[in-house]
Amino acid sequence: CRAWTPSPRRALDFSHAMLAVIFASATAFNGPARVPAAARSAVRMDMSASVPFVEKASKLGKGMLGDVGFDPLYLSDSMDLKWLREAELKHGRVCMLAVVGLIAPEFFRLGGPYYDAINPVEAVSKVPAVAWAQILGTIGGIEYFSNSGKMTMADMFTDSARVPGNTGFDPLKMKGAASADLQLKELKNGRLAMLAFGGMLTHCFLTGQPVLQGGLW
Repeated sequence: CRAWTPSPRRALDFSHAMLAVIFASATAFNGPARVPAAARSAVRMDMSASVPFVEKASKLGKGMLGDVGFDPLYLSDSMDLKWLREAELKHGRVCMLAVVGLIAPEFFRLGGPYYDAINPVEAVSKVPAVAWAQILGTIGGIEYFSNSGKMTMADMFTDSARVPGNTGFDPLKMKGAASADLQLKELKNGRLAMLAFGGMLTHCFLTGQPVLQGGLW
C-alpha cells in the first residue's frame, strides 16, 4: 500500500484556503468597516446640534443669530424663516411680561371687584368682556400699526432690509457695539420665559393656587 502524497498544486490550493480562513477569523473580531472621517463628518453635519438624533432642517445652520438647529417639526421647511423669527421674538417678549404678570398680583393689586384675584386663572374669568375687548383691541392695534399693516408671511418682509423683531423701540438707546450680544440675550431670555410661563400656568391650573403661594418655590 503506497502512502498518498498530495500534488504540489493541491498543496498550494490548500495553503491558500487555510490563509483565507485565518484572515476571515481575524477580521471577524474587528467589527464593521470604519467609515472614512470625511463621510462621518458629512453625516454629523446633517444632524441637529440641539436634537442630535433628528435630522437638521434644511434652512437652519446658515448663521442666523441664536440658531441652534432646533426645529423638530420642520416648520422652517414650509414657512419663511424671518417670519418665524419675528413670531419667536414677539412671543418671547410677551411671555417675559407675562411671567412678571403672573407673580406681581401676589404683591400688588389694582383693587376693585375685577382686579383683586391673585390666582391668574381666576383673574381671567373675573375681567369683564368690555375690558377684554379693550385689551385685545389695543394689542391688535399695536400689531397692525407697528409695521404699517404688514402682518402676514407674504407681506411682512417685502422690505428686505427689515430685521425680524425690530420695531424701533429702544428708549434706553442700547443699540450699539453690543447689539448682537443684546439681541442674543433677548432671544434666550424670551425662550426661557415661554417655558417658564407654560410651567407656571400649568401649576396654577393643577393646584388652583397662585404661583408663589401654591408651593412652586
